[in-house]
Amino acid sequence: MRGVHKWMALAGAAALAMTISACDRYGPHEGGDSGAVTKAIKADEKKWNDQFKSNDQEGLLGHYADDAYFVAPGVKPADGAMAIRKSYADALSDQNFSISFSSDKIDSSGDLAYARGRFTEKHTDPKTQQVVSGSGSYVTVYKKQSDGSWKAVEDFAVEDPAPPAPAQPGKAVTHAKMVSSI
Repeated sequence: MRGVHKWMALAGAAALAMTISACDRYGPHEGGDSGAVTKAIKADEKKWNDQFKSNDQEGLLGHYADDAYFVAPGVKPADGAMAIRKSYADALSDQNFSISFSSDKIDSSGDLAYARGRFTEKHTDPKTQQVVSGSGSYVTVYKKQSDGSWKAVEDFAVEDPAPPAPAQPGKAVTHAKMVSSI
């Protein structure tokens, strides 16, 4: 019985050492400093928005890792750098295209971080040829690269739902009648 207690104490000490080691790994030394990560991603977002304004396609593509995945309203999902390049080229070819975005939350743990926020956009509707505006929400997952930079590996955006259609005049509304069996 005494040997079991000694073995359990050793196992507990080993588990504690591994936990402390893991906490140290993801502490401020390895990108776990959430303030520094938030600052880096906010700076990246500002640069990204500026590059949208100037139609800097190469600069825009530089925000993504080579194996990134991108999904946005009205755009075919893009898996990898070449597919994302095509999505951006198509969007930037629209003379009415503009987009801006801003995160309202950034969080990180180790070598991964995410930003969640809102976007507004304007583009030409391909069916009607009219300029349309929209807004929505996004989540971008970043991964710390070997050079210390943060690149998007997953980028998802969704449009806000359309407002409900107004009730059509003309037909009277019938109200339900409550009946009690008591």
